[in-house]
Amino acid sequence: MYSDQFDSIYPIEKLKRKRGIEITAVDEGGLAYEIGLEKGDRILTINGRKLRDYIDFQFFTGSEDELKLQVEKVSGEHWDLDVDIEEGEIWGLDFETFMPRQCANECLFCFCEMNPPQARASLFFRDEDIRLSFLHGNYTTMTNMSRDEINRIVEQRLSPQYVSVHATDLDVRRYLLGRDRIDDVLDKMRYFVEHGIELHAQIVLCPTINDGKHLEKTIFDLVSLYPGVQSAAIVPLGINKHHKRRHLLTPVTTDWSAEVIDQVTPWQQKFQREHGTRFAFLGDEFYLRAGRSVPGKAHYEQSPQIEDGVGMVRRFVEDFKRMLKRRKKTSKRPIQGTVATGTLFYPILKESIIEFNNCFGTELKPLAVVNDFFGDEATVAGLLSGGDFLLAKNEMFGDFLVLPPECVSGEKERFLDDMTLPELSEKLAMPVYKEGWKSIFALMD
Repeated sequence: MYSDQFDSIYPIEKLKRKRGIEITAVDEGGLAYEIGLEKGDRILTINGRKLRDYIDFQFFTGSEDELKLQVEKVSGEHWDLDVDIEEGEIWGLDFETFMPRQCANECLFCFCEMNPPQARASLFFRDEDIRLSFLHGNYTTMTNMSRDEINRIVEQRLSPQYVSVHATDLDVRRYLLGRDRIDDVLDKMRYFVEHGIELHAQIVLCPTINDGKHLEKTIFDLVSLYPGVQSAAIVPLGINKHHKRRHLLTPVTTDWSAEVIDQVTPWQQKFQREHGTRFAFLGDEFYLRAGRSVPGKAHYEQSPQIEDGVGMVRRFVEDFKRMLKRRKKTSKRPIQGTVATGTLFYPILKESIIEFNNCFGTELKPLAVVNDFFGDEATVAGLLSGGDFLLAKNEMFGDFLVLPPECVSGEKERFLDDMTLPELSEKLAMPVYKEGWKSIFALMD
């Protein structure tokens, strides 16, 4: 996951380990309020078990009606509380977010190695945390997983887990992860499957390194663990001008993308016949780069890895079709504006904008914005910075700009170069919206 989550969810300056977990809010009328807990108190143990984070609190309190709590009050006092929980009672507590564990690998393709020098500090943070995998779908390599973490996943049913596999050949995987020692990820995955934990795998496919016969071995090793391993997402390598080791990598090409599609498609058909699922899903970028049609809605089944860019284009197309059916009215007033995206998705957006203009009498201009912040090899919309949109100012048309929603995140609505949405609007001297069609319809009404 490439986002600013460590600014808004896990502030870097707060990553200091303390005992227990801090209460950040207490609801009046909840159980915690009744027993005297306050904002700033720290719950240290429950029934003698130390708390590492709010997941522990939920797990330790989930099925018990009698609890013993050790609490460090905000005043510095220590309380020992015996708590009887009646049926239907809620705690009414919010807790601090936990300190994420940092990755110790040196992956050859790590995007954190491709940040511009002026990127904000949080973009260089590499997470490797089983809790983030369970809560948000972040991928972990499982290389640095301790026995305690393995036991915790099983005991607390932290399922599903999302695993960066990349290759099951031990030497190839070791090389890709930049490790001195071999790590057998299949052995760990097999253990989790045997203990009822659902897994989803990711493969960042690097031309000449883990493709071809290595990809075949990886996919067939993983499908042997189905249904414990539910799916495998195959996404292409991304590199840019800032990558410190790009001389060790081969860029993705149109022909290579087509070859991968042709290699994987028969496997999908085989798995569909044998298991009732295609199992191995290709990232949208393969089809867009190869100039191939994106598969239909049924191809992506339950969209198990859509957040990894697998099926996002198809979802956009289907949502657009439904929107056209629901909305029949033309615009009440002339609408002229620009709808921007990255260069990869531009052909899809352009077709949709043309159809939209024909249906509703609007004058919207689709715009492909070139990425200067990361380099023009970064073609996806989510990596566009505020500065990139400023550089495209002369190509904009009309009275407003609509951005892809994934360009900004967090309460401050920040781009990856730290510019905020209001700042961009001020510099462009026009309104800037991030809600896509919803924003456009609001302007039409």
